Amino acid sequence: MNPAQVQAPQSAQHNSTADECSTTHQRQPARATTKTERAYLLLLSCPGGVTENDILRHCRLSSGRNYASQVERTLGIRLHREDAPNPDGIGRHYRYRITNRSDAERVAGLIGQMRQRRKVPALSPGEVAHLITPYPLATSTTTTA
Repeated sequence: MNPAQVQAPQSAQHNSTADECSTTHQRQPARATTKTERAYLLLLSCPGGVTENDILRHCRLSSGRNYASQVERTLGIRLHREDAPNPDGIGRHYRYRITNRSDAERVAGLIGQMRQRRKVPALSPGEVAHLITPYPLATSTTTTA
């Protein structure tokens, strides 16, 4: 089991004694990876883009398009959308792709913030460099509101 998925014992999760009012801060265990974080990390780690089916298959999340739209709204960027047929030939899905290194850096920064909120270290500079290197250097595709 992943250490981030381990929960505190039931007795330590909520204690209604005077210990709650103590001025000493007890460290909370790290929370499990969020759905949104998993979807964003998949999007960032696939420079060729991901489909809704990829998000379903790799992250076990339905409605993959919602995560693509959410990252666009949150960061004010525009993902490239390519209409792609399903492998079985029945139906189509969009393939969502980060278009440049600047946007990839912003997504990596957002993932880092999410990780810090979960009380785990942000992505290391080496991890970020590895993830954003495949993306071309170009101007940002931010949206104007």
